[in-house]
Amino acid sequence: MADTQAPRAPASSARAAVWADAEALSQTLGRAFHDDPFMGCLFRDAASRPERLPRLFRLLFKLALPLGGCLVTSGCEAAALWRPPGQAELNWWHYITNAVPFIDLFGADIPHVLRTMDLVDKQHPHARHWYLQVLGTEPARQGRGYAGVLMRHQLALVDADGLPAYLETAKASNVPIYGAYGFEVTDEVVLPGGVTVYSMWRRAR
Repeated sequence: MADTQAPRAPASSARAAVWADAEALSQTLGRAFHDDPFMGCLFRDAASRPERLPRLFRLLFKLALPLGGCLVTSGCEAAALWRPPGQAELNWWHYITNAVPFIDLFGADIPHVLRTMDLVDKQHPHARHWYLQVLGTEPARQGRGYAGVLMRHQLALVDADGLPAYLETAKASNVPIYGAYGFEVTDEVVLPGGVTVYSMWRRAR
């Protein structure tokens, strides 16, 4: 995510995503994260990354959709996957019941992927909170405020519940953008290969 503070508001609104959005959502997020350092850690083969990223986001969307925190803008220019309190992390049951698509995605790299995910998951706070798992905008539409539409929509609901929120980003340039929405860096973890992931917490309001 890199456009929550766009100079002008787009002619768009947030709505709950439905399964019919799966293809457009996964393609949008796949393109949005093509240069994300964390995704580079998971998909070490750069040549196959553009084809595999949409499949990853389609799977994450499938897992998050029943939880009620998936959003898209009206034209699917941006998408967000939020996970509610108590449902922040993927557990071993998710991996077991989705073993075939995970194996198809990562193949022999699965041990590396699980170790990398474990390093990030260990930073996850234990207090009840909303977790912003993914937020991204179609590259051609970045800088126009679409991600901000989704962020403001969900944070209004989070604030109405009186709960904190949490996210991670592997792009240092995103830290001040999220900071404008009240998120503060609480920890950093350096992954194999030198990529730094920033943990960011937004206190309840």
